Amino acid sequence: MCRLTKAIIKQSKQERSRGLSNRSRVPGWVIEANRLRGGCAAPLLGILRSPVLDGYRNKSEFSIGLDVNEKPTVGFNIGLFKEGMTAVSGPENCRHISPIAKTLASALQSFIRSENDGIHGNGHHLPVWNKSTGTGFWRLLTVREGGVAPPAGHWVKWKRTPFDNKNHAGADAEREHVEYFEPMLSQKDDDGLPSLSTSSRSEVMVIIQVSLSGHDTCTVQKTCKRAADVLRIAASHALPRPFYLKRLLMQVHNGVSNAAGPNAQLFDLENGNTSTAKQISISENLCGLRFSLSATAFFQVNTCAADILYQIAGEWASPHGRSLVLDICCGTGTIGITLAKKVQKVIGVDIVEDAIEDAKANATVNGITNCEWIAGRAENVLPSILKTYAPLVTPSERPGLTKARYSAPSAEESGSEGLSFPDRCHKGEPDVSMDNAIRGSKSYPFDDIVAIADPPRAGLHRNVLLALRKESCVRRLVYVSCNPDTMAADCAELCKPQGPDGMSGGVPFTPVKAMAVDLFPHTRHCEAVVLLER
Repeated sequence: MCRLTKAIIKQSKQERSRGLSNRSRVPGWVIEANRLRGGCAAPLLGILRSPVLDGYRNKSEFSIGLDVNEKPTVGFNIGLFKEGMTAVSGPENCRHISPIAKTLASALQSFIRSENDGIHGNGHHLPVWNKSTGTGFWRLLTVREGGVAPPAGHWVKWKRTPFDNKNHAGADAEREHVEYFEPMLSQKDDDGLPSLSTSSRSEVMVIIQVSLSGHDTCTVQKTCKRAADVLRIAASHALPRPFYLKRLLMQVHNGVSNAAGPNAQLFDLENGNTSTAKQISISENLCGLRFSLSATAFFQVNTCAADILYQIAGEWASPHGRSLVLDICCGTGTIGITLAKKVQKVIGVDIVEDAIEDAKANATVNGITNCEWIAGRAENVLPSILKTYAPLVTPSERPGLTKARYSAPSAEESGSEGLSFPDRCHKGEPDVSMDNAIRGSKSYPFDDIVAIADPPRAGLHRNVLLALRKESCVRRLVYVSCNPDTMAADCAELCKPQGPDGMSGGVPFTPVKAMAVDLFPHTRHCEAVVLLER
């Protein structure tokens, strides 16, 4: 959040130096951020720790190559390829990998090694991928798991602040909002949920990526069938309990890196029949709803942490029965569907067609009928969506009306349970009488537009930012990001004054509050949630 404040100040100085503004326009929230929070653009309300700390990943991707002893190994690359490192090491000691994924990786590794040692006696084994020469057969193992995560409960249970530790009990209250927290160790952090475990509802999908270039078709089919048998045996004998292998797939990819495109060919590993990603899915439970995940669709890798992440994003969006929610970069529709029953309509946009098909299926499975899903680049379709729906939103005669209703932190967020707030700030509910007065004699289907964006690491396209900034009906934006650099840059575009009056590109947003979510325990990465209003 400090990066956002610095970006606004820097841009204001640049505009002044280029003569684009009569004076250096610095918003009032920037002055407040520097005076009260050490430059932090908005109050940072704490960190939501992951309910599950070990074995939390519901999707694991293992490279297949040679280890330092030249033995076929299924695991992770050690070192950087550009520095000449191509060795692979096993995942046995990786705390974030689930027991299911480790079991399957070990089984496939043992199979490939036995083939390599010529146990079958035919001498025609299929080699592992060699990055240096771009040759080989076995490339990548992907394990996707559904229905194995325990219920996360309400997000407040997992909220931590720098002062949860008793050593900080006497800290100055002015240090409440800081950008980087000291390590937080407390007794209750040992009381997390158990690792992912199987049940009768659990479903597991396996995708083995291979390169068919230069390999005999008959040998490939027979070897893949044997590999499938080995994996099924491993699943049926797994400890502490067996698990269900719903699908075993082979993905064909001949590119240099293992990053296959969304249209890469998929075949059944056991019989070689052609499959498509939309025909193949497993189910996952999230926020009390059921979601269908196709082979290549995006889904947060930590189901429990994603549950509390979407809870906080939904609460901060503060939609109500007459809101239109824009779910930008919607993926399989998770955020939009969790909010659908609270709003008038949800429109989800994503570039991946299979993900949009998943979103449609997920809405149907959960009995949701007020959602529209659009496949396409957000920068291409969002401007037309806003142009179509903006005239259907109740005109606001009072700028800042939305902020008065929604911007106050809740008692749970601020840690002030038991304190009273004005009704208009405490409940986050629309002032119906004022809305009726504003609406006048004409009937509008929507009172406001609320946007929620969960973009990839590269952030939002500039045209998306311009469209959101320009359309004044978008009064609140919840930005979810795993990349602090692009988040700061995107929020700066939405919040900076533009032109002589500061509003040439539309009324700028104001950062209201932020929260971090430890979506990736045992790594340096985390997810951030920021609320912007105007």
